[in-house]
Amino acid sequence: MIDTHEQEKKQFKRLFQQQGVDNFNSRLQVLEAFLKLEHHVTIKDILAQLGKDKIELDEGLVFNSMELLCRFGFASKIELDDKETQYEHRHLGLHHDHMVCTKCNRILEFKDEEIERQQLKVAEVYGFHMLQHKMEIYGICSRCMEERNTIVSLNKARQGEKLIVKDFEAGKNMQLRISSMGLKIGDPIEIVSVGFGGQMVIATRENRLVLGAGMAEKIRVQPLDQIKTSRQDMNKESWDVLESPILLSQMKTGQEGIIRKVSGESVLRRRLLEMGINRGSVIYVEKYAPLKDPIELVIKGYHISLRVDEAANIFVENVRFKKG
Repeated sequence: MIDTHEQEKKQFKRLFQQQGVDNFNSRLQVLEAFLKLEHHVTIKDILAQLGKDKIELDEGLVFNSMELLCRFGFASKIELDDKETQYEHRHLGLHHDHMVCTKCNRILEFKDEEIERQQLKVAEVYGFHMLQHKMEIYGICSRCMEERNTIVSLNKARQGEKLIVKDFEAGKNMQLRISSMGLKIGDPIEIVSVGFGGQMVIATRENRLVLGAGMAEKIRVQPLDQIKTSRQDMNKESWDVLESPILLSQMKTGQEGIIRKVSGESVLRRRLLEMGINRGSVIYVEKYAPLKDPIELVIKGYHISLRVDEAANIFVENVRFKKG
């Protein structure tokens, strides 16, 4: 990477001198400190590197210099949710995407040629000329998954996780409060958001619930993907969990279930009903598109296709893998 970094410095000197950028020498020191750091760095990381090089620069100048480096294509800015802005080297001709662990904030770089080709195909189908793109996949890295217990307190879950309520480690009064909210053992839940003064918003069946930090700490949950999906390998308790209604968008390829409720805005709901998606009908997930949207379904012998956001308005119960 040394040759590449030397090339970056030469281009920096040429461009910044041509543009008459002020504080040239100081900004060059920022670039040199940035190039010494690999992967994703913050302004604090760059200041720390400058300190190691016995260089003292104002934080505002460092921030402004990094903005200029982004503008001229020497760096890329990574802004993930409410996390601190990070920067990475932008070597021309190279592209990659990111997987972000919501537990330890670790960022993993990856490149998949099949995904790149599929994005071009999707753009072509919609008559869209793609100029640039970025992909950010949020989840939990393998290292954090290994460290996490199978059953944890709800307050340790992260936004977007899908879980099953396993137990309440609470006194009688707290259990009554939880039950009065409509939450019970065996319910599938999804974490909608976390934060906001320690509160957590979860979705269970058709309801959204707001839980305080103290209550969430008393609720024990298990990640849905850790529950085996074959009935022969599942104990009775786990099988009963899948009897509870879940969203059609949460079902997996090969699963079938009985439609319990169709919600959504009036126009969408009417269209879904006209497609034969009615309460009591058996629906089968045939497959997902390569990018997981849309979903190919079979209902009443007909093959239909739904977008994931449309399928999120349909509640299905008695979900199981179809035999044969």
